[in-house]
Amino acid sequence: MLYVTACVAGVFALNKDLRVVAFELFPKDAETIRERMHVLSKGQVVPELETLLSRLDDKTLVTDLMFEREGFKITRDANNAGTRHLQDNMRTIAIEAEFVTNVQELNELLSAIARLETKSKLRTKPSKDRLVIQAVAAMEDLTEITNLMSERLHEWYGIYNPELERSVRDNERYARSVVEGAKKGDESVGTYVEPGDMETIKLHAAETVGLFALRKNFEDYLELTMPEIAPNTAAIAGPVLAARLIKHAGSLERLAKLPASTIQILGAEKALFRFMKARKGGRGAGDARPPKYGLLFVHEYVQNAPAERRGKVARTLAAKISLAAKTDFYSGDDRSAAYAADLKEKIRA
Repeated sequence: MLYVTACVAGVFALNKDLRVVAFELFPKDAETIRERMHVLSKGQVVPELETLLSRLDDKTLVTDLMFEREGFKITRDANNAGTRHLQDNMRTIAIEAEFVTNVQELNELLSAIARLETKSKLRTKPSKDRLVIQAVAAMEDLTEITNLMSERLHEWYGIYNPELERSVRDNERYARSVVEGAKKGDESVGTYVEPGDMETIKLHAAETVGLFALRKNFEDYLELTMPEIAPNTAAIAGPVLAARLIKHAGSLERLAKLPASTIQILGAEKALFRFMKARKGGRGAGDARPPKYGLLFVHEYVQNAPAERRGKVARTLAAKISLAAKTDFYSGDDRSAAYAADLKEKIRA
């Protein structure tokens, strides 16, 4: 019985005493080695494995590899003794097989392979953040449209019942009230409107309600999608705010590369421009202040902070969002619970 396994140096056969009895080395090229390991991980045979198998007299194999070969009795064991031995002694075995001359050379090769693997993952990383960006843009469009339609509805329905806008401040509730036929008081100063005209007003109100519902659907979509795309950023900023930050930055990758100081004022570019223009012009420069926050203003920690502490809270929040975005983009590890707990502790301090 022989153990057959592989590492970055090549494919090895070990006997039951864990001594290497045969091996075939990979070309000493980082890209080639990375490709060979990927092929093996898919259960396919690489040239080195083909050559090694042709040299073996013992046809009873225990292996962690997923290949099939006629004429061999193969037992699968991902944690077999031969695989563990090769992993634990890879550097020594690689030097003895003359794959490398020393540990430093092997470490440099391993680093090169790791860099190639990271680049490959980044290239193939799903760009679902582009879908999120479009959803945020659509949501912002609907906000603008519903505001315009609500303004029109207030003026239009106000001809009949001007008192309603004093009792119903929320635009969506106002539109629903119109659709449901809100009663006006006996002392209303509104004028009479023909039933046909009222139906047209109600149609406008119904369309407005529908657009509010559509906007809510987009918001629900972001609530569900963001924890999958960027779990850490979504946990720290909240799904909708996290999506807006990604949209404003241009992508999750760009957000991950932004410094915390820039994240802090994302969305406040106009205010920053006014400050820089005033400082450059000299007029009113003494009174001008740079913005302390942009989109982060809607975060509950900033909202609930006293006015004099909001800048500091926004800075702390931006630093944690920066870390969360980097984790989401570069590693994908979900550390949201730890990040959220740490942020909460720092905000309280």
